[in-house]
Amino acid sequence: MPQGIKSEETFNYLSDVFETLRFRGNVFFSSDLSAPWGIDLEKRGFPRFHIALKGSCFVGLDKAEPLEANEMDIFLLPGGDAHWLADSPENERTLSHIAEDACELGKPLFQNGPTTHKLMCGLIMFDAGLSHPIIDALPPIIHLNNIGHDSTIWQIVILIDKEIAEHGYRKNAIVDKLTEALFLKIMSHFLSESEENFSFLKAVKDKRIHQALMLMHREPGKDWTLEEIGRQVGMSKATLVRHFQEALGMAPIAYLSQWRRLKAYNALKYTKDPIDKIALSLGFTSGRTLSRALVRELGMTPAEIRARNE
Repeated sequence: MPQGIKSEETFNYLSDVFETLRFRGNVFFSSDLSAPWGIDLEKRGFPRFHIALKGSCFVGLDKAEPLEANEMDIFLLPGGDAHWLADSPENERTLSHIAEDACELGKPLFQNGPTTHKLMCGLIMFDAGLSHPIIDALPPIIHLNNIGHDSTIWQIVILIDKEIAEHGYRKNAIVDKLTEALFLKIMSHFLSESEENFSFLKAVKDKRIHQALMLMHREPGKDWTLEEIGRQVGMSKATLVRHFQEALGMAPIAYLSQWRRLKAYNALKYTKDPIDKIALSLGFTSGRTLSRALVRELGMTPAEIRARNE
């Protein structure tokens, strides 16, 4: 990565974000296909990806020009926008839930003739209402190509495909976990290799901003000040705020506050730790202060968050 940032550090940072948001993966469609075929996918609030395991096809998003997916290409739609997939842009298209249901019943569609394509489609879910700059800053569609057979990404794809061949993909914990790992690797690859200047990419590719993020993620409960963060990354307060704001759309302390709330939400929902303990571990003065912050920013009390898990 530019400016000496190690890809392992970015991977660990992404792992922290995804673990806190509790990303959950699954494959919702995997099938051999015979041309002609076409599938319409409605808008969803979660990232989706498509992998061309065999044959080339097209991906269409809104009124934009269709993009061609060659064999071994991966398309990721971070915002889950409505789109379509087909071996030709002119094809008639079937609603995705119809194609998915047919596969689940053991009667897959598009089987008339020799197999021309093989497609795998996955979904990454997280709790509704949560967000993070890494998701908000991504483009509508990400295209990964030139992925080698010996790359970690493709090895995970092969493992998922083998597991599906042996046991199917519905209610398959192994496929779900591998799908989560695949999404993490896709994101890490994109952030490491992309030349496009999206705001979050500027953050992970700017060594000093990257270091500031690492500091806050390693010790979210520390009483961080702009002076202390700036001293450790070698920037003045004004320069730190300006560069951080340009990269992530918010000031460092605002980012830290949002991150603490996400960590608190995670701890409240998935642990039985007392709210005062959670609050103090994340830099809040008391459980009451944390409760007010959660109501203000997420519209939920700690009791309501815990009731979600129940």
